[in-house]
Amino acid sequence: MAGNKHHKILIADDSELDLMYAEQVLKDNNPDYQIIKVRDGMELCQKAIDIRPDLILADLEMPRMHGIDAIHFLKDNFSTRQIPIIVITVSENFQAALDAGAMDFILKPFKKLHLTLRVKGALKMVESYRAIEQQKLEIEKRNHQIKKQHESVLRQKNIIAEKNNEIHADLKYAKRIQDAILPDDQYIKQALCQYFILNLPKNVVSGDFYWIEKNRDRVVFAVADATGHGVSGALMHMMGIIFLNQIVKHKQYHHPSEILEELRQYVISSLHQTGEIGEAQDGMDIALCMIDMKERKLKFSGANNPLYIINNRGLREIRGDRMPVGININYDKPFTNHDVQLAPGDTLYLFTDGYADQFGGDKGKKFRYKYFKELLLSNHGISLKKQKEVLKHTFFKWKGEYEQIDDVLVMGIKIT
Repeated sequence: MAGNKHHKILIADDSELDLMYAEQVLKDNNPDYQIIKVRDGMELCQKAIDIRPDLILADLEMPRMHGIDAIHFLKDNFSTRQIPIIVITVSENFQAALDAGAMDFILKPFKKLHLTLRVKGALKMVESYRAIEQQKLEIEKRNHQIKKQHESVLRQKNIIAEKNNEIHADLKYAKRIQDAILPDDQYIKQALCQYFILNLPKNVVSGDFYWIEKNRDRVVFAVADATGHGVSGALMHMMGIIFLNQIVKHKQYHHPSEILEELRQYVISSLHQTGEIGEAQDGMDIALCMIDMKERKLKFSGANNPLYIINNRGLREIRGDRMPVGININYDKPFTNHDVQLAPGDTLYLFTDGYADQFGGDKGKKFRYKYFKELLLSNHGISLKKQKEVLKHTFFKWKGEYEQIDDVLVMGIKIT
């Protein structure tokens, strides 16, 4: 910190000669010093309160108030207690002055060098003290600002926590609604007898869904992956189930491809899709099966998603058409219908892409469909309940510490 050349120095002495001599010595050393002179202890105290000098030089033997009493007064006064005092005395009995609060002393008759060095030392101490006080003020200011920022952050944190709680409560309620429109276990068991469903949403609510409709010996069921996940996916999820329920309610379809084409029109119409460039391509990928349970005849149609059939002869993959249910470049093309004669012991697998696309393992790579097929084949001989447990355990073991990237849904159905 640069020194202040304009320090105010208050000198108190009953000797006019000593006052003039001290002033001359100090001015010779630094012409910018502001020297204020007083002749007695009372005047010293009053002037110190009025002008608050940077340094006081005070004689002990003064009229009206002794120097020791003046020092006590100044050190007891809040406005002057921090002002350093150097005592000027003809006596070596200066200890009382130091005990009263003086910082140093100079014996009379004082020498120029002694005076200038003591004054310079005292003023440097004043500057250091003021620098420390300024730093303290700045630190206190910063601490105050930090405290205010911290309080603001806490308020924001509390607001966010409250909003998050509200959102979480809304999502839990949305999940209850979502679960309510899914087919219940009892209905699925009556329709399919032997089955499992592994449903692992990425968030509270899911964009993947399963659907089933039974009409006498015919069962229609599907596994679908709506665009997105979380809230956006959940909205498409609910639309898909509602649309499928409406479609099969108003008309009896003989081919699953017809249901997909009707579902596509529902989606395009409801989302006001026109096919313009830049328009959102919302829709869904779906695998849809229609089975005559008495004759064991399967009809399958898929939008991007395939169907796996596993038996003692191995795994057969029936691919879906390379287009979604929704607006796309091929939205005016019909979906393909596949007919398959099933046999007792055949197991059907419908699924979304969340399982195969999950990152994990030692190298953080995707699980991939190759290993998904191998996993299904290697566990084909065990019960569907155990197959579900193996699929779930393998998924979480593969995922490890990686984030789940998508909703996961796998359905297995065994033909009896």
